[in-house]
Amino acid sequence: MGDQDSNSEKKQFVEQQSYLSDDLIIQEILTRLPVKSILRFKSVSKQWYSTLSSSDFANAHLMKSPLAYHSAPVNTLFIIDLNKCCYLFSYEDDLSGNFEDYLVRLDPEFDFVKNSLQLTGSCNGLVCLNPISDEYFILWNPSTRKIHKYETDVHLRRIESIDDYKFIRHVICGFWYASFVDDYKFIRILKRTLGTDDTNYIVHIFSLRENKWTRFDFDFGRDFLATGHAILTNDRLYWPAFARPGGHIILSFDLVAERFDVVKLEYRYDSGSANKDDKLMHIYESHEVILTSIDFPKGLGLGMASQMIGFTRTGKCFVTGTITDGVSDYENRMLGVVDTGTKIMQYTTLLRFDMMIGIAGYFPSLVSPFPIKELSTA
Repeated sequence: MGDQDSNSEKKQFVEQQSYLSDDLIIQEILTRLPVKSILRFKSVSKQWYSTLSSSDFANAHLMKSPLAYHSAPVNTLFIIDLNKCCYLFSYEDDLSGNFEDYLVRLDPEFDFVKNSLQLTGSCNGLVCLNPISDEYFILWNPSTRKIHKYETDVHLRRIESIDDYKFIRHVICGFWYASFVDDYKFIRILKRTLGTDDTNYIVHIFSLRENKWTRFDFDFGRDFLATGHAILTNDRLYWPAFARPGGHIILSFDLVAERFDVVKLEYRYDSGSANKDDKLMHIYESHEVILTSIDFPKGLGLGMASQMIGFTRTGKCFVTGTITDGVSDYENRMLGVVDTGTKIMQYTTLLRFDMMIGIAGYFPSLVSPFPIKELSTA
């Protein structure tokens, strides 16, 4: 009798050990799986479909992803051309042969888009696109194939009835996630000139959390032109820009306070470096941004229009815009990679396109492109 009781207890213990609760499976196992696997597991049951489709699970899955951090290496790139053809390009440092084999074309449902789209940015699996007309912007998650169009508020688009006002649209756009307030924000700056000397800027901001637009004027006091894409650090966006007068500056936007600042450039040289330009520090009041510059030799064939996209796991640098046969590719039709870890830097062309492209780092996620406020009240 005692042996039977002992065997029964052992069997019960084994059964308990082999049982995992749904909460444990979802929070500790499924949140660590690839997006493609999560999408398949939605068909397990109605309960799993509801849970795996929730914004809470999407956020938990995002937090477990090692690629969600800004310092993470880039191994997938999102690409769009003027014909609205979209691609994902997967790259590893040991790839060789025909790199086009790793280029996958996407088929987004852009039936409502008549003109070309510009790539504003990619953040947490969401791709932000907008037309030059500034009538709307699009958020799209290529992994879940969900897409949402955000119309510009009619009040924001209203132009003052003054004959000598002129607008230059799309001076700067940006799309990033503000972790402090748990909100995704789209930023657009329009340049407004009155006469020849009076210039200020109209700023449009859309909050996904509030699902609404706001507008304010930013009076910089000088004319400036952005020269690259925004970089996010500590919930602040930074654009390299050129001011007239003043030369090179950094334009800073606080995503939380929704405030612009101009970062003056001060050069500090590292006395222990053989190259005095190795380190460049940008300072504004008590806020510091430390950037490390990379000196690309002229022999690599990178023109002034070249743009850095990100770094691979081994420190190789993705770049667009090169010089071919002595002609600079100002239209960004080529993608290449520079190996900065070798004694002599080497550039390799990865892809060539027939027309201008927009390109950004990308990683899959379950984040929804729909307004956060609507999702939380659903």
